[in-house]
Amino acid sequence: MSGAYSRLGKGDDGRNRFENIAETQNFDSFVTIDLVSEENTPISGKYGDRYDFGVRFRRLRKLIWDRCSTVVTLTLIAVTIGCIAGFLQIFTETLVNWKTGYCARNWLLNKSFCCVEKEVLSSQKSPLLTKRQEMECVNNGLWATWSFGPLPFLIFFSLSVLFALVSTLLVKHVAPMATGSGITEIKVWVSGFKYKDEFLNLSTLVVKSIALPLTISSGLSVGKEGPSVHYAACCGYVITSWLLRDALTFNKQADYLTAASGAGVAVAFGSPIGGVLFGLEEIATAREYTASALWKSFYVALGAVATLEYINPFRSGKIVLFNVTYDKDWRVQEIPVFIILGIFGGLYGKLVSKWNINYVHFRKTYLSKWPVQEVLVLVIITSSISYFNEFLKLDMTESMGILFHECQTNDNSSAFTHRLCQLDENTHMVSFLRVFCSLVIATVVRAILVVVSYGAKVPAGIFVPSMAIGATFGRALSLLVERFVSGAGVITPGAYAFLGAAATLCGITNLTLTVVVIMFELTGAFIYILPTMLVVAVTRMVLSSSGTAAGIADQMILVNGFPILEEDDLGEFMSEYTARDIMAEDLITINDDIYLSELESLIYDTSQKSVNGYPIVQNQSEETSGKKCVGYVLRRHLITKLRVSETSSLDSNLTLVSFTRNLPPPTPDVAGQSLLSFKDIANPYPVTVKPEVLTSSLFRMFRKLGCKAIMVEECDVLKGLITKKDILRFERTKREEIFGPRYRFNASFDQKLWSIVERIIQRFSYAE
Repeated sequence: MSGAYSRLGKGDDGRNRFENIAETQNFDSFVTIDLVSEENTPISGKYGDRYDFGVRFRRLRKLIWDRCSTVVTLTLIAVTIGCIAGFLQIFTETLVNWKTGYCARNWLLNKSFCCVEKEVLSSQKSPLLTKRQEMECVNNGLWATWSFGPLPFLIFFSLSVLFALVSTLLVKHVAPMATGSGITEIKVWVSGFKYKDEFLNLSTLVVKSIALPLTISSGLSVGKEGPSVHYAACCGYVITSWLLRDALTFNKQADYLTAASGAGVAVAFGSPIGGVLFGLEEIATAREYTASALWKSFYVALGAVATLEYINPFRSGKIVLFNVTYDKDWRVQEIPVFIILGIFGGLYGKLVSKWNINYVHFRKTYLSKWPVQEVLVLVIITSSISYFNEFLKLDMTESMGILFHECQTNDNSSAFTHRLCQLDENTHMVSFLRVFCSLVIATVVRAILVVVSYGAKVPAGIFVPSMAIGATFGRALSLLVERFVSGAGVITPGAYAFLGAAATLCGITNLTLTVVVIMFELTGAFIYILPTMLVVAVTRMVLSSSGTAAGIADQMILVNGFPILEEDDLGEFMSEYTARDIMAEDLITINDDIYLSELESLIYDTSQKSVNGYPIVQNQSEETSGKKCVGYVLRRHLITKLRVSETSSLDSNLTLVSFTRNLPPPTPDVAGQSLLSFKDIANPYPVTVKPEVLTSSLFRMFRKLGCKAIMVEECDVLKGLITKKDILRFERTKREEIFGPRYRFNASFDQKLWSIVERIIQRFSYAE
């Protein structure tokens, strides 16, 4: 290739230098953001003056907007997230309540709204209707239950299937990006790898907000907390793209997305500080978390939770989901039991994430063509089993409210009449075993359902289902301790459920500080702060000792083949490699002065669309073996600049584009040529290294500087280029070559399982 642009080196396209393994399969779906060259470049791509300062009023308006835009944007994001969260809570509770009954005075009201005006609830305000209050509400004729023959089961089953069907159809046909949790993609996005715009657009926001309560109401073993992060990030993306428009850079938008994501957790749990910590500990681990980002996260979480409290979806004036009070303090003798809960949380996190990843592989291999049918089968199985177990039949939040409760000695003063509060040393063994087995069955069955449900073609989270599993296990363990060790009235059984929920939440997310704070904001049980920290610490140690160093969201990044550059990604085996081993030598370079016709030919050449950036080299009077790099320019910036520049009236063969000279466009020179300056879109000082630089240094440069590409020079001559994706591809490919695949799947087992599924399908087909 000759002329003003040329190839450096020989060989194939640099992307083909690495084997396309599973852990890099979706790299091309993400655009690497060069945080160095795009630090002050608006996402809209508009360059030059964007405002007419000739009018004094416009100058004043812009000044006022510049001062107020951040607060206005943050406030609008917070209020929007809070309003959506309030709608979701009311809508979800209404749908769930319809499965068991209806309000006699207005069938559109859920149980909280139907019973809230009566004195039965005036004495004991609680975010959740307690068992005693529900019974009184039913006895007073305010709430009618389905109670005729098989009607309760038929309505429960039919509505569960209907809700799941509508949810999965909305996701499949309207907004496919609304599926799943969304935490994984958001984390990758804010780290500097931009995903598809459809992932955070308005249609995804609307569908996620409607499909999520339908999914939760169907009874599938999934939660709303992960999807809450997604719809909150959608709010941040849509609002910032609308309000800030031309002044919005990627870095600024990433701060808003991080803040919105934390607010999603804050409104889902009613935990504002926990939401802020979630943004710090989970979302922003691969980017610099500045004081500005922390302030934005705090403000949005505060505003969102305040809005939710004003809406008052629980009709209690509170946003705390489980307002529990533990009168008895914990004892040192209980520490071994706390350690058992921590071990269970660690084992749960390791096994469930491992089994879920294996099932995700099975789903991709055999079930990807039937997403709707898979959801229907899951909801049929789930509703059929759950109906006959009281801890599975109840909404998970309501179930945990019962399990966390501290039974009081005088049951007449207790808000609960559940049989968990009626067990003591005089209870018959049969009654004891009935309750104990019910808790154990709920633990095992829900764990299995979580494995096969998380990742289905519906909005689905895993936080609350994991907490529900830990709560049933903890309460079952408390029954054993109370029956055979301590005796009745010595321990607090509800606290064991609380600690079990903390353990499993830590086990599945691998978060520590966030989990502790969320649990306390969720319940208000500050008396158990030390046991909670102990349980979380034991869970984390079990995970680390078993080789599980990441939560399920981080593991899904590798399973799905997404790019992300985190501090602990670089293995020790990489220490022997240098920049020379990774760099791409087959480059397309652009001269610092190039004719417009040649530039357009290069940019719009369909065979070069895989190239995302070009090194700018100094003009040579004659062809030489070496070229000096004087800059770097991104292809998308060139396309935008060509689109907004007035080039239609210029002769492209006589118009010279300069990347190093700062001239007002277009400038005629003495030879009759026109000169265009593209200096504003070029990075004149790209990061450069020598070929002998170690990969550890390259890794730190990409992490700390946020650059997209690093030039490799020797004796002031350009030798190659390394991109952020290159070092990730190289690391993951070499790791697999040396240690084998990070995740191993049993193909023969999957084939046998699929054969069983096929036989079942054929059996039903013959029956028809």
